[in-house]
Amino acid sequence: MKRITALATCFVLLMALAAFAQTTKKSTAPKVVFKVISVSGTIESADATSLVITRKGTTGSPEQMTFVLDAKTTKAGDMVKGATATVHYTTDGTTNKATSVKATPAKVVAPKKVAK
Repeated sequence: MKRITALATCFVLLMALAAFAQTTKKSTAPKVVFKVISVSGTIESADATSLVITRKGTTGSPEQMTFVLDAKTTKAGDMVKGATATVHYTTDGTTNKATSVKATPAKVVAPKKVAK
């Protein structure tokens, strides 16, 4: 009787260990991580679905960048031609997808007073 009880106890413990030893199946799909990039420049054109800005390029010459805007894009300020914009975006292939745009009005330079 003691042998049967001992064997039954060992059997239950082995089954419990086997249940805990199972590994979970990990997903083999690669995780897509989007790097958010930030850039500032002068707005050339803007509408409901796109934004074009001009910024100083890496060589010092002006460079135009085009961004796709959608319903998820956070917009702050008045996006009009000549305003300065800071754009946070991700890239999807060759498409720049804006995640947020903050526009500030262009600085107006007051004319200097002429001394009489």
